[in-house]
Amino acid sequence: MRIQNKIVLGVAIALAITSAASSQHRGMPGMADEVSVVIELQVAGQPYHFEGKAECKHEPRAYIYSVPAELWSVQHSDGRRSVHLSLWRPQNTSGEMFSLSVDTRGKSHLVNTIKPGGAVKGSGKMTVTRSGAGGTFTINAAAADGAPITGTIKCSGFAAIVAEGG
Repeated sequence: MRIQNKIVLGVAIALAITSAASSQHRGMPGMADEVSVVIELQVAGQPYHFEGKAECKHEPRAYIYSVPAELWSVQHSDGRRSVHLSLWRPQNTSGEMFSLSVDTRGKSHLVNTIKPGGAVKGSGKMTVTRSGAGGTFTINAAAADGAPITGTIKCSGFAAIVAEGG
């Protein structure tokens, strides 16, 4: 199950670069790829709290299934637990789509609302509100296993994702 969740999430992230021949990560001037992050989630009734460094990225001109879209991503792992999210905002107003994987205490919870790939698991809403160089993701979702996932992820800034050749 955990491997399947990571495969689905990996496919979602890989879609960000499928239209490009290759990708290259470039930090914003003066910003490392890891930034200050505060994660405050409730996952299946259990708190998931993290304050520290994690990877937050944003690309305003990405593609998902050949549709222009904004992409945000957050990657956090501290050994026995992790949070991985991708939030897509297609320009064609088809609605935001996201993939969220939360691993904690040996349990994996996956939400994937990316419809064109057919692997929809769970349901919910996620929004991002920009504030200065950073932003806050607000999550209200139910994982494929029925576990509720609610809360926020605050990134102090976003590094860029730069695709070349697309």
